Amino acid sequence: MNGNALKSMLPLAQAGHGLKAALRWWVSELGSFVEGEGAPAPARSDLMLYLGPLGTGQALTLIDRREDTPRRYTLAAEADDLSERLAAIRGTARQAVSVTLLVDPTLCFLRTLSLPVAVLPRMRDVLAQELEAATPFRMQGVYSDWYVEGEDEGGLRVRHVILKRARLDPILAVLASAGLKAGGVGVGPSEDRAMPVDLLSGGQRPVPRLLRGLNAGDAVAMAVSAGLLLGAFGLLRAHQDATLDSLEAASFEARRAAPHRLAPPVQTLASALAAERAARPPLAVLWSDLAAALPDTAFAEGLHLGPEGAIVTLRTTDAEAALRALRAAPGIGAVVPREGEGAAGRLVVGLTPRARTDSGAAPVPLLRP
Repeated sequence: MNGNALKSMLPLAQAGHGLKAALRWWVSELGSFVEGEGAPAPARSDLMLYLGPLGTGQALTLIDRREDTPRRYTLAAEADDLSERLAAIRGTARQAVSVTLLVDPTLCFLRTLSLPVAVLPRMRDVLAQELEAATPFRMQGVYSDWYVEGEDEGGLRVRHVILKRARLDPILAVLASAGLKAGGVGVGPSEDRAMPVDLLSGGQRPVPRLLRGLNAGDAVAMAVSAGLLLGAFGLLRAHQDATLDSLEAASFEARRAAPHRLAPPVQTLASALAAERAARPPLAVLWSDLAAALPDTAFAEGLHLGPEGAIVTLRTTDAEAALRALRAAPGIGAVVPREGEGAAGRLVVGLTPRARTDSGAAPVPLLRP
């Protein structure tokens, strides 16, 4: 594989590492929301070096916590062999030995400021300007850190902790010559009453990922998550539609297969009525049969359907010819004259339509409750 191929693969590898880091961060963030746990407590160091207050001869107290029973050493800060003594306490083991420093508050310059919440993202720069404007200290000559004590109507109550480099740099140099590297510098009269500061941090705070902005890995992870979410939603909707369709089909089949819950006599009577109604010809068919059966000398003036059958009012000049034509019609049964006015040519006739025997007639419906 030549160098050009390696160069072309380098961006892909970097993108893969960025994607893995972004996915790992998002998973850890989601896990913290689900588990409801805060950040893990910092690991306890092997050694703890305490810088006592002024007036104690700059005594240093070293606590060795590598064994079950801690050992306590009192050392002089100005001793010439301080580095050798620390190296002897550290031992010759190859594994790393962690050490933290705890500074007494009397060695530090402490002040409390009231600042608006809007300065929180750039708190370090604001405190540096305030320090150089109100005190003779300069940021290049001090170690500093800060924490928020509380919040009131005026804004945030910020505690600013400052320690001169001239007090701490000699101790850090001695630790370095003894093969020890300070993991953090706290401030407090004891470890359980220490302030939430680390003077070696310089007042810097890790900005949350959402405030720092999204990188390419975050964008890819969010795009993949959005695609998976849309796919899951589509599958859910398809499953819901299929379930509803199957439920509707099953309900329809169950209703069709359900037995009749009406009493048998009621159902029998209903079937008889429906059959009788189906046997009667429709009004249009009866009217067509009547028009086809009447001779040219007669015409129908009115048609009335009643319980006994149909009553037809005719106008004709030959009543006997009209009656014979009606009796000969195939769709008309019995013909009974009711009224007749020879002078006016008016004839009222009662008709009984014949029952239909058409095989294409609709089946007799069954009643349901």
